Order: sequence, then C-alpha cells, then structure tokens
Amino acid sequence: MLVRPGNQFLDDPVMKDAALLTDANYGSVKKVYVIAKADYSSTEEMQRWMVAMSTGIEVEEVAGADHAAMNSKPKELCDVLVKIADKYD
Repeated sequence: MLVRPGNQFLDDPVMKDAALLTDANYGSVKKVYVIAKADYSSTEEMQRWMVAMSTGIEVEEVAGADHAAMNSKPKELCDVLVKIADKYD
C-alpha cells in the first residue's frame, strides 16, 4: 500500500528557522485573499473570518466562483490576479 508521508517537511532545516515567520520576514509580504463568492465548502462568512484572523490582508472577490475558482470562473479569477500583480509590481 502506498502511503503519503504527512510530515515530510518537518525535518527540513528551513522549517526550523525561528526567523522564518517573524513580522520582519513573513509580515513584510503583501497578502491578498481572493474570496470565492459561491464557495459552499468555505462560505463567504468563513472566508472573511479567516481574513479577519490575519493582519494586513487585502481582499478581492470573484462573483459566482466556487471552491475551485480556477475552474468555475477562470477568466474572472485571471482578471483579479492580473489586477493584484499590477498593483504590487
């Protein structure tokens, strides 16, 4: 039987670097959360709660997109991603 290891990166030295997730490092990265408005596995309310639990996150929305926005609304998602890329270029 094939079993996929669940903790494959725990022994990676990079993951043990205490400075990896500091405000100076991870906190300095611009973050954008794309809300899929028709996602029924993670409701909009749940997605907004996840955003609220973090700081410094910009929110974009894709109307009519389900959990796999790249399949349900590929053009609209692409437009949002290009908008984000242009803003932070």
